[in-house]
Amino acid sequence: MTSQTLLTLTLVAVFTFDPPSSSFKSTKFEIGRSPATWRIASVNDVDDMSSFMFAGSQLHSAPVAGPAFEDRSDDTGRAKAAAPVLSQQMPSIEEAGWEATFVAGVAESKALVDMDESLIGTWGVDADGNGGSVPLRILRAEAMLQAVQHAPARLQKAKEAERALRIYYHAKWLAERNYARAAEYRYREAARLAVLCRRTVLASHSLARLGYFLTQWKRRADAAAVVEESLRLNSKSNPLAAYLHGVLERVAAGGDLERIRMAEEYILHAGEQPSEELEEERSQLLDDIKYWHDAESDARQCFASSDSANVLICIFMHAFAFMRRLLGR
Repeated sequence: MTSQTLLTLTLVAVFTFDPPSSSFKSTKFEIGRSPATWRIASVNDVDDMSSFMFAGSQLHSAPVAGPAFEDRSDDTGRAKAAAPVLSQQMPSIEEAGWEATFVAGVAESKALVDMDESLIGTWGVDADGNGGSVPLRILRAEAMLQAVQHAPARLQKAKEAERALRIYYHAKWLAERNYARAAEYRYREAARLAVLCRRTVLASHSLARLGYFLTQWKRRADAAAVVEESLRLNSKSNPLAAYLHGVLERVAAGGDLERIRMAEEYILHAGEQPSEELEEERSQLLDDIKYWHDAESDARQCFASSDSANVLICIFMHAFAFMRRLLGR
């Protein structure tokens, strides 16, 4: 019998018969189950089941939505020019008072985050943020926001939280333009300040957004660590971190079936994402996950995909699994 004839008979057998086999038991999600409750049906199930899940996770690992990354941290043709001394541009705290200085810093911050990069003015080197490029207006606003350190103790916590929020928006402005080092420093600083004043939701959202950009910047290991810290701070109202954790874990899991299932639980229960693009991506990923789960238990479901690569791989894997069972009898 030729190999071609054998393959033909195998494919006919796969799609004609549905022999009982523990290797392809249904593995659909049950809504509401915790990731910790997933268990492999039996030791004998591991190879076939994990190969299906591995194929789905690696072929459709969902690159998190976002533009192509070009690190502009060292885009310093303008930044390395001699920068004016910030203290010469700022109101004196002693003369203006801490509150007036702080209010001026908030106003400057709000104005600049809505500003186009071409209008932002002179740039400088970020001494605190690993030497990246930063507009002097951001540095000036942040220096004025430090006036909160002179605030009365009863106002410190609220004002520090406001300062953390403004730094978060500075990080967002820089990250969206791929000034990676300056943005990363500010996301981490915003989270640190938020934790100090017990604003854990702000801290977790700052780290989640950093995790998103780290993923865009091809720093998946750093992104995974940041996202885990974000979830540790806030696991209840943190849809972006939950989704990113699931996506990153699903890729990193390799052939580890249990780890893939737990990752998919995070994606399934992450909730609506903060942008339409991310939500559309999550929806597509959920469709992919459902396809591989359905196809795992029924070979006829291989044809439910419009992606020819999915269909061919699915057929081959069912054929391979059928041959293993046939030869093992």
